[in-house]
Amino acid sequence: MPEGSESLVTPRELQNEKAFEGALFISDKWDLTDKLTLDLGLRYSFFSAFGPKDYYTYSSESDRSESTVIDYIHKDKWKPIKFYGGPEYRLSMRYSITDLFSVKAGFNSMRQYIHMLSNTTAISPTDIWKLSDANIVPQKGWQAAFGLYTTTKRAKAELSLEAYYKSMDDYLDYKSGAVLTMNPTIERDVVRTEGKAYGVEFMIKKPLGKLNGWMSYTYSKTMLRDKSDRGDNAVNRGEWYAAAYDKPHDFKVVGNYRFTHRFSVSMNVDYSTGRPITVPISKYFYGNGYRFFYSDRNSYRIPDYFRLDLSVNIEPSHYLKWLTHSTITFGVYNVTGRKNAYSIFFDANSGSSIKGYMLSIFGSPIPYINYNIKF
Repeated sequence: MPEGSESLVTPRELQNEKAFEGALFISDKWDLTDKLTLDLGLRYSFFSAFGPKDYYTYSSESDRSESTVIDYIHKDKWKPIKFYGGPEYRLSMRYSITDLFSVKAGFNSMRQYIHMLSNTTAISPTDIWKLSDANIVPQKGWQAAFGLYTTTKRAKAELSLEAYYKSMDDYLDYKSGAVLTMNPTIERDVVRTEGKAYGVEFMIKKPLGKLNGWMSYTYSKTMLRDKSDRGDNAVNRGEWYAAAYDKPHDFKVVGNYRFTHRFSVSMNVDYSTGRPITVPISKYFYGNGYRFFYSDRNSYRIPDYFRLDLSVNIEPSHYLKWLTHSTITFGVYNVTGRKNAYSIFFDANSGSSIKGYMLSIFGSPIPYINYNIKF
């Protein structure tokens, strides 16, 4: 046992984080004309972190390290550590040009007090959740969107085209070589960034008829930049780089065809660009072993993601007098057996060469049977 007297494992436990988050909001909707509708809203969100907690304060916000510590503070249970709050605005407009064609636009601002840090260079990509505190400020941002929407006669098909732009501030990313797991001073291994995201999405839906479903394509970009004043030590030297969740191309198709009331088939197609990663581009010997020299942040990508699912649905009976109605589904997940990359990692102990490995999950067709009963 790790806690036993003869254990070689030293147990390590991080402090629990506690906070209170709340919000007040007001909104209203106005029909200014028969064709123009306006929605306005105001939300005030607030967040307070409190003890028990021990933490450091630093002389430099952009370069927190052991050498820049100026104080060590202890907060007892329920004692406030830091309070954050501010307004968030909502605005949306819809203008109906005809009964079948409309234009929509919107703007909203937001604050986020809980952060998620992702390290994509590990064998198993790691997500760490972190509350805002005395050293970690909330994320802020705003987004503007514009869209065109139309419906064919008798609602046989719906088409939409949307575009958006998003600005982010104080989004957290990690320094090169950062250790995120079980890190009691994680503020030393993260950086505050500014970000921008933009994209367009096209979607077509066919909700009625024997053949129904939808298809969508999205092109988007999400970029970050280290806003610290650390010069060449800044992430990517202070230049823009792709965020860990940047996937420019995303294509999805969901289709259903009903042959009879009791028998139908379904198809799902999912394709997206592989997420960005940082890879070692050379290797050198230092001290007692080899070390990697890495590429620019997120300048490479894992292979693109593709998956095809097929299923057959059978409904034995439609008698209304029956107390139950059942559905049987026979399907295959990942019909093509594509080995989609879950992560890519590298071995530092492979001599003078660099060996890369790809981890795939569900890399083969997976048949399944699903039986549902409705009362």
